[in-house]
Amino acid sequence: MVNLPKLEYINRLFEECFLDGSLELKGKFIGDEGLEALLQIDGRLDEIENLDLTRNNLTYRGAIPLAQSTRFTKLKRLYLGENSIGDKGAIALAKAPFAGTLVQLDVRFNDIGPNGGLAIVASEAFNKLQVLVLQENPVGDETLSALAKSTGFANLRKLNFYRTSITDKSIKVLAKSKVLKKVKHLNLARNTLRLDAALSLAGTKTLTNIETLLMFDTLITDAGVKAILESPSFANLKTLQMT
Repeated sequence: MVNLPKLEYINRLFEECFLDGSLELKGKFIGDEGLEALLQIDGRLDEIENLDLTRNNLTYRGAIPLAQSTRFTKLKRLYLGENSIGDKGAIALAKAPFAGTLVQLDVRFNDIGPNGGLAIVASEAFNKLQVLVLQENPVGDETLSALAKSTGFANLRKLNFYRTSITDKSIKVLAKSKVLKKVKHLNLARNTLRLDAALSLAGTKTLTNIETLLMFDTLITDAGVKAILESPSFANLKTLQMT
């Protein structure tokens, strides 16, 4: 049960931070109780298109009721980075009523492991999603491999797997993906990727629309960089960061 002072505070915060369909609560540290209070305020949640809850000390205890709410009928962009929602929170998000309206989901730095990552990429609800950020979550090869085959994510344009405990194994699956053909921006940096990963990407026949590729702090070697630079599959590449 949320106490009255907390409800009043969240109501004031809403009035201060809501503008033109965006509720910007980044770094407000409202916690799970504050999020619960937000879900109880009168009206206007159905007007929110962009919800930024980055860095708010949230756990699965707040993420689950958020994901279960039916009031975010226009939500398009959800930023939950730098919290601790974990696998339980990620699994709840995969079933959220608003998942089908999202075009962007950012859950960076949230202690999400393979179970949570797999729940998200196995969901059939994210068919409008264009941006998926899993940065700094150890979701591993299982998650990236499953995503590469998941037909529900065919509209992705931007994919961020920075420091997510992936290896050459999942990159080989990614390079053959017939689902992720629309991806233009791909971040694979700070993972244990070796020459085989670079050669697999260089030989892709499907990921041919990539304009930005980030693979710095990996182990692909100069030979890997050369293979990507010379690959005809990357004719649209505009930004390449390897160091």
